Amino acid sequence: MGTSATGTLAKRTELGGDYKLYVITAPVAATSDTITLSQATHGISEIAGIVDCSITGGMDADFTYIQASFSGLVVTVLTLQADGAASDEYTGTTITLTVLGKSE
Repeated sequence: MGTSATGTLAKRTELGGDYKLYVITAPVAATSDTITLSQATHGISEIAGIVDCSITGGMDADFTYIQASFSGLVVTVLTLQADGAASDEYTGTTITLTVLGKSE
C-alpha cells in the first residue's frame, strides 16, 4: 500500500541552461511511496530524469533495495527486502533522490 512521503530539498546545483540537479531527502514508510515535487517547495517545474536514488538510513534485510520512477512531478519509490519481496519494516528508513530538473 502506497503512502505519500514529504521530500525536503537538500541541495540544488547550477548547470548551464535551464536544468539543475536537485537533491531531495525523504523518509520512507511504505513499499510504494510517492514524493510530489513542486516549483513552490523545491524550485522544480519539470523532471527530466532521476540520476540517483540511494538508501541513507535504516538499511537492513527488510529494506535493502530501492527503485524510483517518475511521472510529471510525482516520484514513486519502490522498496524491497534482500530476498526481493516487498519491504515491510521501515524503522528509521530514509532515502536521497538526485533529480535532473528544470526550474521556470
